[in-house]
Amino acid sequence: MNKILITELQYSKLRSFLLEMRLRTYIFDWDDNIFYMPTNVLIDKKVDGKWVPMSMATGDFAKFREDPNYRLRNNNPGQAFKSFSDNETFIKDTKNAIHHEKFAPSFDKFKEALINSNPFAINTARGHSPSTLKEGVKIVIDMVFTDDEKSEMINNIRKNLKLAKGLDDNQTIDLYLDEMGEYYPVSSIEFGEKFGLDVHGGAANPEHAKKVAIEHFTKKVFDNMDKLINSGYKKMSVGFSDDDLGNVKAAEEFIENELNKMYPELHFVVYDTSDKGKRKLVIEKE
Repeated sequence: MNKILITELQYSKLRSFLLEMRLRTYIFDWDDNIFYMPTNVLIDKKVDGKWVPMSMATGDFAKFREDPNYRLRNNNPGQAFKSFSDNETFIKDTKNAIHHEKFAPSFDKFKEALINSNPFAINTARGHSPSTLKEGVKIVIDMVFTDDEKSEMINNIRKNLKLAKGLDDNQTIDLYLDEMGEYYPVSSIEFGEKFGLDVHGGAANPEHAKKVAIEHFTKKVFDNMDKLINSGYKKMSVGFSDDDLGNVKAAEEFIENELNKMYPELHFVVYDTSDKGKRKLVIEKE
């Protein structure tokens, strides 16, 4: 077998070229994954045999939601997650998280995905309208991005999206957020109606609904890659990140057992961002 020696610089350039040939797509949970939001879950804790009302951050709820000493407020998901369906609360809390720089482990990757105009999805147990999640992403662009970062993002959108020709800057960003963004608030009425699911109590047990969203996003991007994108891409990767271990495990098993078989061409990666860290799980092909 003949061997070709190349310099480290040549290797770096070749690697960059090969990576550019792969369309990278991302599916992000919102709470404790992109932002540490100030929105709390209303719960009851069993103390001396009695249920005592209290509130809990979403990161703590992810750890204790299976603990029999805790329950949703009066066993009522509507009461417990009331703030997680109110659209005005989401906008206010997102601005608050940005103002106080409450950035979670996947925030930098989320920002990078937007700047590079990658296809992305927000896959959250919240029950807001999809348009409210989109508005939250626009707030991130307006409040966090520097002028240079926003300019780079707009240039990448115009280079990557066939439909962007002739649009001004704001129209270009809106086009990208509409065409390349998907918004899955899996306990919302809109999500339930779109996918024919019972979303009652969905924020308490979102694993199945999140798998539905992962499959929908993967199919949408895969089916529309050539139509929407000035590509030449030869491969596609899908990255999913979540801070809830239940969601991470469910996604990992779903990808390994089902999506890997449905899409043998794709490369799947799951990121576990629990405990304020990031653990990368590459889903291997058989």
